[in-house]
Amino acid sequence: MKLMRLMTLLAAGLLAMAALAQQTPPAKESGDHKHGGHMGSGMVNIDDHVKQLAAKLDLTADQQTKVKAILQDHQQQVEALTKDTSISKEDKHAKMKSIHDSVHTKVRDILTDDQKPKFDAMVKDMDQMHSHGGDKAHQ
Repeated sequence: MKLMRLMTLLAAGLLAMAALAQQTPPAKESGDHKHGGHMGSGMVNIDDHVKQLAAKLDLTADQQTKVKAILQDHQQQVEALTKDTSISKEDKHAKMKSIHDSVHTKVRDILTDDQKPKFDAMVKDMDQMHSHGGDKAHQ
């Protein structure tokens, strides 16, 4: 369950970044040089995210490749959902939860038994940060 929470929070962070990017694209246009690797997309740098997970979980090169593919797919799904203006806020939330659940399952499947407790601890930390208004830090 803790893994699910961490992945949900990680995905929520990606969603928050995507939502921010969608809300203010004209303002970001002129300031792209200030945002380096985020030029034009406003999204979290997946390579940096994989590096952080690799360092914290001691991921193998194969696991890093798999996690990167999972996160790229997740980011594409989140971007598409965020851009879809025909869906109500409630439906978007439900679909986002489904996307997050899928990411959790996929990442869990590639972790070893030794890595899972570390990942669970990360989930717990992210859950605590999220419950204390962590999303507001992204605004």
